[in-house]
Amino acid sequence: MTARYIQQSFKPHAHDEYVIGIIEGGVHSVWCRGIHHNMPSGTVVTMHPGDVHYGNAAIAEGWKQRMIYISENEIGKFISDIAGGDKFLLPDFKQTFHDRPDLAHSFAQFHEVLHSSPLALARDVALDSIMRVTIGALSPDFVKAKDAKQPSGRIADAVEFLHNRIEDDVTLDELCDVAGLRRRQTIEAFKRCTGLPPHAYHVIQKVKAVKTMLRDGFSATEAAARAGFADQSHMTRHFVGVVGMTPGAYALDCQKKY
Repeated sequence: MTARYIQQSFKPHAHDEYVIGIIEGGVHSVWCRGIHHNMPSGTVVTMHPGDVHYGNAAIAEGWKQRMIYISENEIGKFISDIAGGDKFLLPDFKQTFHDRPDLAHSFAQFHEVLHSSPLALARDVALDSIMRVTIGALSPDFVKAKDAKQPSGRIADAVEFLHNRIEDDVTLDELCDVAGLRRRQTIEAFKRCTGLPPHAYHVIQKVKAVKTMLRDGFSATEAAARAGFADQSHMTRHFVGVVGMTPGAYALDCQKKY
């Protein structure tokens, strides 16, 4: 994805995939892993699945970024190819922000091919090159793949409850009943487990559901209703805050890809 943002503010959210990218212009102010950083042009970004982050423009001109989102399964395949052997390994990015203009320049070249070439072979080679250059420079050590971190204890049932009630307007009392905890205990336990308070976590799951429906051809109005938003404008406000583009723009982008 290539995008320029000027007044966009992203709400706290996380991705299911690895996020690898660069800041190509301007300055992006972002918080991730407990660290606030102003990222100028030439910064390389590496986020693990589940890293909660949010941010906005640090200067009036905003910022331009190039990003790729890649699943654990896909990135594991790249590393297996790089490292050899049958073990399924994952990158171990120690930092989120890297001041590497040289690496950012290489990334931008490969990324342009990845998103502009009509040839599948050229796109595949570009993606492979991005992975090799980035991982080779920023994750010299690999880690054994582990099962995705799962919530445990009483709060696990509360997390699952929200996943199963995407279309509903869940109350805190309902969540407390499921978790078997008091209100403050439920909120704090949820934040420790997911990095987000319950309401923010539930909204993100709703937005993810809308993204899936838009990819499947549902209208924005129908997707909003099915995901339990009050109306389309309510959904759009949260969608833009998490995804960084309107539902219409996202749907159009999906049509181009698929």
